[in-house]
Amino acid sequence: MAAHPDRAQVSRTAGAHDASHVRFSVIIPTLGRTERLGKTLASLLSCEPPPDEVIIVDGDGSEETHALVTSVGATHAGTCAVHYLRSAAGLTHQRNEGLAVARSEIIVFVDDDMNFAATPDLFRKAASGFADRDVIGLTGRVTESDYRRYGNRHSRIRGLLFGKHKEGTFTRFGYPRYLLDPHTDAYVEYMPGGLLFARREPALELRFDEGLTGYAVAEDEDFSYRLSRRGRIRYLASIVVAHERFGPRDMRGVSRSLVVNRTYLFRKNFDQTPLARIEFFVFICVLLGHRLVNRDWASLRGLLEGVIDVVRRRAPLPET
Repeated sequence: MAAHPDRAQVSRTAGAHDASHVRFSVIIPTLGRTERLGKTLASLLSCEPPPDEVIIVDGDGSEETHALVTSVGATHAGTCAVHYLRSAAGLTHQRNEGLAVARSEIIVFVDDDMNFAATPDLFRKAASGFADRDVIGLTGRVTESDYRRYGNRHSRIRGLLFGKHKEGTFTRFGYPRYLLDPHTDAYVEYMPGGLLFARREPALELRFDEGLTGYAVAEDEDFSYRLSRRGRIRYLASIVVAHERFGPRDMRGVSRSLVVNRTYLFRKNFDQTPLARIEFFVFICVLLGHRLVNRDWASLRGLLEGVIDVVRRRAPLPET
């Protein structure tokens, strides 16, 4: 495994690269999922060409994960620099730690449960997407299962509720309008955290909001929206990756964080007009109805706890 430069070295070498080749640094935060991480790395490093460097940011300092990264780094030493970085736990914090030491022109944030097999020429396609200097962010199609029967993110109902003619943008109360046609290139304001490309300099200036602790719900939306104010974000339909959502999830806790975090981000990023406030209230009601229709009792309880927490505290930051 190649020795990783310290932060001073990073700042001196970041601009030194072949202008004919777009360089990519991939940052993968992980926490206690060594086996799943190994599959993600194998899939990622089978891309042709591979990224220039991969930085694993480990939130629990696992010796097993360290050993895996060391082994992978030795195997791919001639094609990709693979680094291991210990960090305090927390998705936004781990992403910022990786960003601070990344050396390439383009930073790629991915989760540790991704499969890149559908687009082996991922980085070649991404490089073409960044040919326009006005493009400072890029994403593609992230496929994943949605267990809810009614009103999932591919539902036409969502398009009717949030404005189907403004796909790829945010509503005035901060909810992303997902693309209903994933097969067409577009300019967007939202990138999923499982596949988020950004130019290094604006990413360093913005960073991820470490106030979003715990499950860090909507941290990708917050970063994407703020990045979209600096330049254009491109969606390339030819890039397809799978998010496998490995492992069980505490849907009650996630749903509580959803209300708390979205309230915080609504207040942080969007104008607090009377209409926006009304629409946000209606949105919360829609979420509650959605969980009720799907009989998702754990999520429904979490949403209600989030509403109570915001109303009582009037300080919508989740507890550490």
